[in-house]
Amino acid sequence: MLRTFLAGGLLMLPWAVVGAVVQERTPDVQGREELVLDEMTVTARHREEASQQVPVSLTVLDGAQLDEAGLHDLQAIQQRVTGLVVSGHDARYAGFGLRGFGATAYNDGLEGSVGTFVDGVYLARQGLAFSELLDIERIEVLRGPQGTLFGKNTSAGALNIVTRQPTFHPEASLEARFGEYGVRQYRGMLSGPLQNGVLAGRLSAFDSSADGWVENLAEGSRLGGRDGQGLRGQLLWTPNLDFSARLIADYARQHQPGYVLQANHYSTQTRSRAAFVGYPLPEADPFQREVRLDEPGRTRTLQNGLSLELNWDLDEAVRLTSITAYRDWDYRSLRDGDGTALLVAKSDTGLEHRQFSQELRLTGTAGASIDYVVGLYYLRQRLDREIGVDFGEDAAAWFVGDRLADLRQLYGINFTSPNQVPGLLLDGARQRFAGEQNGDSRALFGQLSWRPVERLELTGGLRYSRERKDGWISRSVDNLTSLNGLPPVFQAGGQLLRDISLGGDYYRRDAIEEDNLSGLLGASYRFNDAVLGYASWSRGYKAGGINFDVIGPYTAPTFESERATSFELGVKTRFWNERARIDLAIYQTDIDDYQALTYSPPATLFAPPLRDNLINVGKVRLRGIELDSAWRLHPRLDLRLGLAWSDARYRSFPNAPCPPASGQWTCDLGGDRLYNAPEWSATSGVDYWHPLRGGLETYGGVDYSFRTGYYGTLEGGEGSYQPSYGLTNLRLGLRRQDRGWEVEGWVQNLFDRRYITAVYSLLGAGDYGVLPGNPRMIGTTLRVRY
Repeated sequence: MLRTFLAGGLLMLPWAVVGAVVQERTPDVQGREELVLDEMTVTARHREEASQQVPVSLTVLDGAQLDEAGLHDLQAIQQRVTGLVVSGHDARYAGFGLRGFGATAYNDGLEGSVGTFVDGVYLARQGLAFSELLDIERIEVLRGPQGTLFGKNTSAGALNIVTRQPTFHPEASLEARFGEYGVRQYRGMLSGPLQNGVLAGRLSAFDSSADGWVENLAEGSRLGGRDGQGLRGQLLWTPNLDFSARLIADYARQHQPGYVLQANHYSTQTRSRAAFVGYPLPEADPFQREVRLDEPGRTRTLQNGLSLELNWDLDEAVRLTSITAYRDWDYRSLRDGDGTALLVAKSDTGLEHRQFSQELRLTGTAGASIDYVVGLYYLRQRLDREIGVDFGEDAAAWFVGDRLADLRQLYGINFTSPNQVPGLLLDGARQRFAGEQNGDSRALFGQLSWRPVERLELTGGLRYSRERKDGWISRSVDNLTSLNGLPPVFQAGGQLLRDISLGGDYYRRDAIEEDNLSGLLGASYRFNDAVLGYASWSRGYKAGGINFDVIGPYTAPTFESERATSFELGVKTRFWNERARIDLAIYQTDIDDYQALTYSPPATLFAPPLRDNLINVGKVRLRGIELDSAWRLHPRLDLRLGLAWSDARYRSFPNAPCPPASGQWTCDLGGDRLYNAPEWSATSGVDYWHPLRGGLETYGGVDYSFRTGYYGTLEGGEGSYQPSYGLTNLRLGLRRQDRGWEVEGWVQNLFDRRYITAVYSLLGAGDYGVLPGNPRMIGTTLRVRY
């Protein structure tokens, strides 16, 4: 009944839009003043200017609108940005992609191609941005290489997140959000003067939780829930008109009890093992939302940050900015290593990331025709990793289940029952992985814009970067039971099984050091006050690194830097008496040595393939068209529409990994589509509000996003494809602006679409686990503002 009612409301919406437009045609002086789109101000070039004046493809998300829609994390925000892909079931596996590349981050040695900046501070691990967003002023999504304006170079683009500053007038807000599946979110803010005109403070906090919607049939529990808290405190000191200091301290904690991936495809290897031990594998249907796990697992992340931004106006035309920041991030995860209810393996992972950054930036103007930015940047980061894998009493029988013919032929061992396999071969054994990686990044960057005539602007930028990374990784095996009590033939076969399952001691130390010169050239022309055209060439760079995992003979211990060369043509226009805007961009990006994650062939016949190894793809080409628009159809009716087409393909990849079921290890993928790169993506939304008697106002909004299907892994095996899907969200509310309160009802995933948000290669070549998207949820939100 609810679905029928809401669907009928959506079908009536176009007629309501037409009626509103017709109604607007009646003369009304006050209405004409309201029929103007709100101007979006950005600081993408480190000066305040309208987004329509910035000659680059960007999407600006207003923080107040994100709050109204309940979009409080980057996974949800991708519904508002065409071409943005955010994947990951927890912070360690976070990946961000723009224009078809970059959404890979499963190897701890890999940095992101899409840079994330919060109040000017670069987050050196993408997992740092996987916490809930709090008290956001706006998010600027800049597409294409960014490096001559920001502290850290990025090859795919940047997410520039700007939080709200302390105010010298009192303000406060409180929000409570409740929904199905135990959704509970509380958010609050308090801001105001501490010393009139000189010192102001701001305090923001959130507490959110939700129950899981995945049933663990092994013990009857619900999995997939979350629980998180965060706090940000700020002080703004303005002793005079020429100087300001902003101190920000933040804390965030996230706990995901029983977070699980669900099987989407089983390999022949896994089916053979399960058949031998007599274990009934659950159906490979992730939308049943059922698993059988003896160790449900849990994940916890904790991060702290402290930054100090100083701004000193040396004169009316020159500003010196210093941003000093420290961040730490701790990740702990306990997981079932085999995805079954058997006692095969469980793992515990610990990561500790520490970073310190310092940026000095000089911005200013020279006369009326030149704007410039010059900066120095330093980043120091360190990652420590500890991983332990414990094997149980079912491990030995499980791992020989697909090797019965080999054991019979080579050793004369004929296992016909799992009870014949001595459990002591692996029971109690433990693998220990350890590692440390240090990195230093130094850069000198600058950009200059010159207007030789009033309407023409020429832009040039350069960046020199120097990167150094060093680190080590190790693997050790202990707690092994002696094989002396077994018959000789079992001793030989048992040792082989241990070699296959556990590996031997391993140690590797590596280092890289490289420098790079990148830059930007651009020209823009304002045909009139409403139309801006631009063309640009930019060169982006992302440093190489260390393959921070065990590697085999087919993978290099280090990987090369990633370089992107992008050409872009665009036009930005406002028309219909300032009631509409359309931004259109056409681009081509060629990437050399694209950094990608894959699995490597086994070193011997009995060894398993190595997962999570990093390689360099020879050449990749991205071509696409992006459209972003906003429309004020009526004084109380807004429409937004975005559409992106992306043709992301490998140009040269002759030694690529093959799909597991193909029977071969290397394939030529030249000409094939890139993974994690949907061809089409779209986003749209309608917002309407209507005044009532007594100072009340009713409002509503419908949001729709769509993307076509794509493979979630490089090798593209069966089970790794993410089908096309579209999501519809609805909200209806009542508010009183003069009293600062509102009550809202909402529905997310209105039509209960089944979709997948992330794909991962699991144990065995050809096993894939996926993270299904959220089911339909209904809830309500209460807000109070002062």
